[in-house]
Amino acid sequence: MPAVDSGSEKPQHSAAAAADDYALMAGIATRDSKSLVALYDRYSSLLYGVCLRILRDRADADELLIDLFWEFWDRSDRYDPARGSPLTYLLTVARSRALDRRRARPHRLADTNSESFAAAAQEDASSAPLASAVANEWNSRVLRALAELDQNEREAIELSFLDDLSHSEIAARLKKPLGTVKTYIRQGLIRLRRRLRNY
Repeated sequence: MPAVDSGSEKPQHSAAAAADDYALMAGIATRDSKSLVALYDRYSSLLYGVCLRILRDRADADELLIDLFWEFWDRSDRYDPARGSPLTYLLTVARSRALDRRRARPHRLADTNSESFAAAAQEDASSAPLASAVANEWNSRVLRALAELDQNEREAIELSFLDDLSHSEIAARLKKPLGTVKTYIRQGLIRLRRRLRNY
């Protein structure tokens, strides 16, 4: 992976930045290292927060972040703009790789909740060398949207998407019927999507 220049231009904080993500991904596909640096500057803080939330280990999250950007560079052909936005792709890959790594190290699991997620995001924002204004705002929006959900919906979504539990495991953890848990997740995701669109 090309070296990241800490003096790179700060990421733009606008809707144009989101549109520019497509250009950055196209640039990476043509082996333009400046596009990779720009993508790193823009989203490393956000992706690191996701990795830290799932792995609960700073060293693992640091290592995985490097692996992620190497993968984005080395396997750039895997991104298909017709299937979703660059940010959706980055977050999906980060979550998937973090869960894979966590499964391989079950002894490092820890209980998690919205408060620990927020603490990890805030800690990362203050310590990441290239903290991104865009990533910080996105973290804030997601946390705000989650906080506005019904507690049952929020817990079910966190256990499903961040802790990777099955619906049956969530039902056992929350001591709720399986059908109720599925309803919590479905309704919670609908509300979460609406709130994020409003932001």
